[in-house]
Amino acid sequence: MAEQNQNKLIHVACIQEESKNKKTYLFLFLVNTQKYIWFKEDSTGNKIETTLSGMTFDDAMNEAVKFWKKENFRTINCGFRYSLPERDEHGVNALFHQMAASYSSMTGIYFDDTVGYNCIVYHASIEARDILKRNN
Repeated sequence: MAEQNQNKLIHVACIQEESKNKKTYLFLFLVNTQKYIWFKEDSTGNKIETTLSGMTFDDAMNEAVKFWKKENFRTINCGFRYSLPERDEHGVNALFHQMAASYSSMTGIYFDDTVGYNCIVYHASIEARDILKRNN
């Protein structure tokens, strides 16, 4: 099993399991900078590795959507990422790790390696902020 504490948490999703009749969180980790693996949170809060993975973020997301389609798979709202200094007019959906970087910064501004410039995230849901607090 991969050790998720040493890997980067990329995004968070949830499903509604019929058998438990409650929301279950799913965590997408980047493992060893080469593979994305989904982990499922159990009732005690531990993250259990699943068989779903992908070599790219998009592959991992597509696998999850297909696999958990009947359980109403959805990603949580992590807000909108705006680029700086000239902010985008509307922003783009932020991933969990982008929201975490912005919300843990004193000013909210962080350097995003994927786009190559400073960014800021606004309007993350309370659910996403609660998960951020819980995982820090």
